Amino acid sequence: MKKLMTNKRTRMAVVLPSILAAGLFTIGAANADAGWFGKDKHDRGERHYEKMEHLADKLDMTDEQEIQLKEILKSAKADSKANKTSRREMRKEMMMLNPDDPEFMVKVEAQADVVASQVKAKMLSFAKVRKDVYAILTAEQKQEMQTLMEKRMKKMEGRKKD
Repeated sequence: MKKLMTNKRTRMAVVLPSILAAGLFTIGAANADAGWFGKDKHDRGERHYEKMEHLADKLDMTDEQEIQLKEILKSAKADSKANKTSRREMRKEMMMLNPDDPEFMVKVEAQADVVASQVKAKMLSFAKVRKDVYAILTAEQKQEMQTLMEKRMKKMEGRKKD
């Protein structure tokens, strides 16, 4: 046995796969914690606010404007977390309804109303944040923001055509 482990080829056959397995496990664990494989994967609301933090650089905001922007976004993130209802929970509730129940369609309509009110609240929240951010901008920054939004819309349209 000792002679086998001294053989360079045999050692490499044992050591190399062990190193690769350890590396892949480490990368997988790091990515899972970072949200790539499920943790907060679908929480687009907060990512939306994180993307808005880059406005300070793109619009050449003053230090005071940056502070105000951070406060607006911090407040919006807190509100988003407080009002968050899991879509997974709503789907579970929907799937638990029995289609044989005579009240099935009434219960489904009630679920649809809940979802609609949540979507409405989310849209109103995004609109409020946008209005608050717009209020702290100068005329030139508002024009630049409009240009950035138009570019983004053209880019989105290009993706839909493909």
